[in-house]
Amino acid sequence: MIDFFVDIILFLNKILFNNLGLTIIVLGTLTRLAFWPLFKSQMKHTKAMTDLKPKLDELKRRFKGDQKKQLEEQSKLFKSYGINPLGGCLPTIVQFAVIILLYQVLFKLFKMNVNTSFLIWDLSKPDIFKISSISFPIPGILVILTAVATFYQAKMMMPKPKAPTKDAGSDPMTMMSTQMVYLAPLMVLIFGTTFPSGLALYWTTTTFLTIIQQYYLLRSK
Repeated sequence: MIDFFVDIILFLNKILFNNLGLTIIVLGTLTRLAFWPLFKSQMKHTKAMTDLKPKLDELKRRFKGDQKKQLEEQSKLFKSYGINPLGGCLPTIVQFAVIILLYQVLFKLFKMNVNTSFLIWDLSKPDIFKISSISFPIPGILVILTAVATFYQAKMMMPKPKAPTKDAGSDPMTMMSTQMVYLAPLMVLIFGTTFPSGLALYWTTTTFLTIIQQYYLLRSK
């Protein structure tokens, strides 16, 4: 499978004037277009879960202290609305699988006679700044851009409550969403310094395109 995707990238790279950076940007764009149906489904699922939140909160109040009954009633509620609580996870899992696959593909590609220079980056090396007085690597431009875009995308996805409630801050879903807004960019900053710049460029491209798609879907509601 890895060889198949290496051949695809080499084919695109040949068409795009042996510019690997441009090839990765085009690949990221094609990937986002291919995932459009999945992403649209994920956004619908997120909206449905947000709309159901008042009903879920009501069930928590009614069956407080009876976890089993609460879960049974939640299951009935999801079934009545035709919602799978885990339905929104598939697109995220697929995207991470693609990143892992691309990570392996790029490493094989970098061993070939391919020009890895793109603007100020060597796409085969991590995007970092090195300062002699600091022992750890500092995230470079691509990694920082990806972290900022990840933060903005996560912020856009956070449900906006119609009216604040005294239990809003202690709600597990709200707390998890809030934590991910800050945790996801932090993980990008930490682990992004270990990835080759080619992967960081792909991640930056797809994240910015996801924001555009997300903005379009939110505006069209």
